[in-house]
Amino acid sequence: MSFKGFDNIYDQTLNNEIQDNLIEYFDWNLLEKANYFNVDLNEQSYGGNDYSLLTLSSNSTFDSGTAWDGFRKNWVWQSGINPSGLPPPIVGTDDSLPGISGVYVDDTFHPSDSTGAYAHNVDYFNGRVVFDTPIPTGSKVQAEFSYKYINVLYATSVPWIREFYFNTLDVSNRQTVSIPPEMQIQLPAIAIEIVPKRTMKPYQLGALGQFVYTDVLFHCIAEDDQTRNKLVDIVSMQNDSIIPMFDTNQISKNDAFPLNNFGYPVSGALRYPDLLSTYTGNSFVLRDINVQVIDMINSNLHAGVVRCTTELISLKF
Repeated sequence: MSFKGFDNIYDQTLNNEIQDNLIEYFDWNLLEKANYFNVDLNEQSYGGNDYSLLTLSSNSTFDSGTAWDGFRKNWVWQSGINPSGLPPPIVGTDDSLPGISGVYVDDTFHPSDSTGAYAHNVDYFNGRVVFDTPIPTGSKVQAEFSYKYINVLYATSVPWIREFYFNTLDVSNRQTVSIPPEMQIQLPAIAIEIVPKRTMKPYQLGALGQFVYTDVLFHCIAEDDQTRNKLVDIVSMQNDSIIPMFDTNQISKNDAFPLNNFGYPVSGALRYPDLLSTYTGNSFVLRDINVQVIDMINSNLHAGVVRCTTELISLKF
């Protein structure tokens, strides 16, 4: 007489579990394929701008002098990435303080475990250093970090309340940007959307069990057609891949999310492979991948849509 498929209304259900796992799967595997650029201290752009220099955040919720933004968001905090022949991302080795090892203020280094005036945290998703208390707004704040080039995100992050941010590699552009990183979509990006279409067929007789088919769209967005085509290829070449899943509900029950509600990595934060091995869930297969749309929206915005069907065996239905 009871509902099937979930224990209580607070559980994460299948649509969201599939989307969460696809986001982490693509994000991690792209990292392992060198989807990052390292920024060294005082590294100069072709125009003579300092890539490592942070600027005062335009987010008005912070007291002036508290938050300082990098020129790109989505910094790498995960360790253990080491593509063959390339330097790994700039992260420390202390599992209790995942991510970069500290920040420079007026050429003096302050490690991540600093206390007092320069105690700080790092919001990796927004590419931002947040001091516990404001520092002088005229300070020179720098950081060595790695940022992800291709951004993998939820399609709900791309409505009109946000703005596409072009030419992000031109550091001089950030001086004219008046919206904070959390309201920007930096390109290139793959935005993943669960489509409101689901079909099922029985898996076994006499007991619970269904083959569950859920459609997913991958919106591939870039500033040029070659990068857009590369994103479309990356997604479409995963046809028939088996995607292992972590159990989001168990992660929630054990309060084991890698990032806290401020976007800061927690002590001993679990990376994607750690989540899979510690909180093992189901798995699904990417079926029938096809490219539906290739379009040039304007000269700076090129988009493609890849559609697929996820196939999963659920014993809960």
